[in-house]
Amino acid sequence: MTRPSRVLVAFIDALGPMQLEAAASSFAFAPHRGAVEGVFGYSSGAIATVLTGEPERGHGRMCLFASSSADPGPMSPLAWLGLLPRWIHERGRVRRAVAKLFAACTDNTGYVALHKVPPAAFRWLDLPERDDIFGAASIGGHETFLEKARRERLRVATARWQDPEPERFAALERTVRRAPPDLTFAYCAGLDGALHTEGNGGPRGREAARAIGAHIQRLRDALSREADVTTIIVGDHGMADVARFVDPRGLVAALGGTRVFVDSTLLRVWGSPNELEVARAKVLGEGWPGTWLDGSDLDAREAPTSGAPYGNAIFVLEEGAIFAPSWVGGRARGMHGYDLGGASTRAAVASDRALPASLTKLTGVRNAVESALGMS
Repeated sequence: MTRPSRVLVAFIDALGPMQLEAAASSFAFAPHRGAVEGVFGYSSGAIATVLTGEPERGHGRMCLFASSSADPGPMSPLAWLGLLPRWIHERGRVRRAVAKLFAACTDNTGYVALHKVPPAAFRWLDLPERDDIFGAASIGGHETFLEKARRERLRVATARWQDPEPERFAALERTVRRAPPDLTFAYCAGLDGALHTEGNGGPRGREAARAIGAHIQRLRDALSREADVTTIIVGDHGMADVARFVDPRGLVAALGGTRVFVDSTLLRVWGSPNELEVARAKVLGEGWPGTWLDGSDLDAREAPTSGAPYGNAIFVLEEGAIFAPSWVGGRARGMHGYDLGGASTRAAVASDRALPASLTKLTGVRNAVESALGMS
């Protein structure tokens, strides 16, 4: 009698080739390993690419915040935060409470975080992710492999990404033990947080990798009862150690009314050709380490450029430098989000089965998962 087949996909935030090598013993059950080309931008774009098999220009995700196509934008009510003193409205506790209220009032089940965005910018900003990304049927009009499996009547198990990691792990393990599904999707974020905090090679990163590896092994044990299991591990990017901090505040002030957004590694700019040329001259005049990317450069990186949701042009810092303070945080010891080609922009893949030779980009993960499930 043929044993049924099950597939376990473990998505590990910040698992690049270097991080996988450093934690090799924690993932000994997945000896077939490789590296794939990531995406330009951040995890919101990478996760969508893994799930849909589409590049960012296809599904439309790249960064947490985008420019709204409406005027005023859907986040404009949050501009009232500017009525409060800065030392109050920038408190993490205040921002988290307001983000939770905003999500509830707008029926947003996606990832909502306000970080340290200046209140006035909320008048023109938007959050592209409005639905729980693991429960959404599609992203940017493209069906996810999770939804395709559900549509083909396969049993699918995911966990609430909103829960703290230990609770999320325990909940998914209970689900899998109770009724082993055909497809299990495990979301693991602890490594990313540890590496941002201490950089590569520290004890928190090692412990996070051990905890994630143990979680995956427990899932494998539960799934392997009366079935064959294929395990696929995939990261979204690696992590670079931070060696330089760049203060963008003077430049942002000098740009005056030009619309900008300061991510940890990207200075995104919107405007007319003349405004962009002025901004480019001022940015390059600062002597910061990095590269100015115009529309054609972003097209070459398969970024979403139609309507310029993430900027008409972007200055990306070189690997190892970050903007601090930025609109999404302060100083960190580890960071990602650099230009393609850097070591930290590559993602790790690993499996207990031989990896297909065609798996060279994040866009190929979906095909690998569907092939393991026997889906067309």
